[in-house]
Amino acid sequence: MSAPEILDLEKMTKAQLLVFAGEHGISGLNDRMLKADIIAAIKEAMGWM
Repeated sequence: MSAPEILDLEKMTKAQLLVFAGEHGISGLNDRMLKADIIAAIKEAMGWM
């Protein structure tokens, strides 16, 4: 994925991030997590790190 797509994660709300994760088969995330931790988990799962 390109850098702009990764940067867009920062602009998303926690709810949007959780929906994005669910749509991409990323499990184990919840709304009690910090936004930064959710983003890190998504990036790792997507191979963006």
